[in-house]
Amino acid sequence: MEKTEYKIALMIDSENVSFKYIKSVMNEISKYGKIVIARFYGDINNLSRDWHRTAQDNAIKPVHQYNVAVGKNAADMAMALDAQEVMYQGRVNAFFLVTSDSDFTPLAVKLREGGMHVIGVGNEKKVTEAFRSACNEFKYFEYLDDEDEDDEIPESVEASSRNTQEIGNIIKSIIIENGIDNKIQLSRLGDILVNRFSDFDSRKYGAKTLSSLVNTISGLAISQEKTTTFVTFYTKMNMKDVTKAIIDIISMNKSKEMILTKIKQELEKIYPEFNYQELGFTRFSKLVGSIDSITVKNNAAKLKVK
Repeated sequence: MEKTEYKIALMIDSENVSFKYIKSVMNEISKYGKIVIARFYGDINNLSRDWHRTAQDNAIKPVHQYNVAVGKNAADMAMALDAQEVMYQGRVNAFFLVTSDSDFTPLAVKLREGGMHVIGVGNEKKVTEAFRSACNEFKYFEYLDDEDEDDEIPESVEASSRNTQEIGNIIKSIIIENGIDNKIQLSRLGDILVNRFSDFDSRKYGAKTLSSLVNTISGLAISQEKTTTFVTFYTKMNMKDVTKAIIDIISMNKSKEMILTKIKQELEKIYPEFNYQELGFTRFSKLVGSIDSITVKNNAAKLKVK
């Protein structure tokens, strides 16, 4: 399945965005398609020379707007109105909204309702959950590609690169739920991750690409079949061994009955990395209930009388 190449409208809230991010934003846009419209909004008399020079170098058209009233941002209003006008003209099918201002949440919702693919770009610490969720995808300035190797790496990037366990578990559950024989196309995996988390970005975890991220996660492997890349999840556990362990654990009780949480705790002593999802179950109770010799009722498991 070929990746869609978008016709893009780039709209920048210049009063909310530093010129230093524009180069990396333009690099990011090149991965999605071609820019049809590029505009930045604000009182251009208040912008720095660096901002003007950067805009000129990247052919971004200024839309000058005085702030006509105290406490009101006329530039935001102009950007929102222009975006809707562009959408109805049918010249583009995607928008890059470059701002950290949550006031643009209704605009993002409106554009999506109009069939547009909306990518927001902003500051991770300033963007609200509502604005992130309103966009199809959300990128953070902190993780965009930048050729300047002298830039300091954000602390959040370092922290994320040290800990990929959470995203690893999410990826494994996606493969179990959506793959076939614990295998899924890499592109399909990426689509599901972005659909589930609009701000998913492998760079948040210290990896350049999704395939690079997958290669850092234990139990996952990349493979190539003709022109298609797959991700396979290999588990060290097997149902036969887990079944025997569960039966042995319950058998140690005189009543031959045991609370599910206690069974799980004892099982984790045997298999420290035990995860019932790796065996294809959405709940631990479903796994235990699938064993023929066990009955599950009221959060407890009991061996059947022979």
